[in-house]
Amino acid sequence: MKGNLVFTATTLRKIALLGILSLSLIACGKAKSGEGSSTGSQATTKQESDGTAKQEENGSSDQKADNKDNKIPLRVIANNNNVAHIDSVIAQYAGLYDKNGLDTTIQFNPSNPDNIQALLADKADLVSAGSSAVLNYIDNGSDIVIIGGQMSLGETVYVRPERAEEFKDLYNPNTLYGKKVGVTRLNTGDVAFRKILKDKGLDLSKIEFVELDSQATVTQAVLKGDVDLGINFLTFRDGAEKQGLVPVSQLDAEDEWPDYICCRLFTTRDKLKENREAYVDALKANIEAYSLLENDKEAAEKAARQGIDLDDDAYQKQVYQYGHLGLSPNPDRKNTKAFFQAMVDIGYSKGNVNIDDYIDTTVFEDALNELIKENPDNKTYQALKAESESTNQ
Repeated sequence: MKGNLVFTATTLRKIALLGILSLSLIACGKAKSGEGSSTGSQATTKQESDGTAKQEENGSSDQKADNKDNKIPLRVIANNNNVAHIDSVIAQYAGLYDKNGLDTTIQFNPSNPDNIQALLADKADLVSAGSSAVLNYIDNGSDIVIIGGQMSLGETVYVRPERAEEFKDLYNPNTLYGKKVGVTRLNTGDVAFRKILKDKGLDLSKIEFVELDSQATVTQAVLKGDVDLGINFLTFRDGAEKQGLVPVSQLDAEDEWPDYICCRLFTTRDKLKENREAYVDALKANIEAYSLLENDKEAAEKAARQGIDLDDDAYQKQVYQYGHLGLSPNPDRKNTKAFFQAMVDIGYSKGNVNIDDYIDTTVFEDALNELIKENPDNKTYQALKAESESTNQ
């Protein structure tokens, strides 16, 4: 019997030993039937007959009938208006959290600091945020544990079309020295680009990084000629290209950083200790969502579009057409450590902690192993297993 976010598993076992577990379950069932449904329950019921059923054909876990009236509450926060946190969005609106025994509510907020603060203030239980933000919180003393991935890659370096040839040999010192690069500070692309430059031996002090207040401002700065290059997140790629900008790097080439991470999925250490099985179930749902995204695009889109504010064209471009995007739920210890080290190397973090101590890959691994046991023929699960073995050791 799992605990919930108020009572630990140990407490429930003590209740069981007192012989009153069955009575408490009956009472809980009655209370649930008399309460209004949570946001998650309302949102997921509609999907159970289509998206979830299709996912079960691909090997998702059996419905947990014994938890039907006693699901574990879990408050999820993700970003919106883009695909960065699409695994959690699909898990919610395709009913996968519900199917795995969780009674979830989901909130959308584009502010990484706000979302992390909500977790620390016990106003949320499972949060996604940009890697640089969560790693800095950890480095500054927050006892946060990364348990899953949401997105990797997704950043583009843009110039005006008439200058594309000028930046063809992008990492030549003669190309970049004296140039202005528009960035939003601590954005994934900002960190990745500076790390790549440093690894190639370029002197960052000879390049002017113009720190702007938003991705949209970066685009406008490049268009106006206020900066020579600009780095934008995937969400702004379509707008930048429609206004005439062209990419000169996606930052993920073999001679750049082919597997840099972006958004991570995390909770606090205390929450994880008290309700670990609930987080395993949440990761199962996110893995199933990723499988749905790969194997049943129609069902995935039907669920995702309930939480992602994009038109059809933008959704298809971002998820399936652009490339240079990873949506794996794998926490990726190897590249999370590399990203943190990059932040230290370029002076964005102090390196106060051993980041290894704040990455728990076993939650993802246990969730994945359960799913593989239930459906060993699911190719997505097998690919994730191989990915995990190469990045989480």
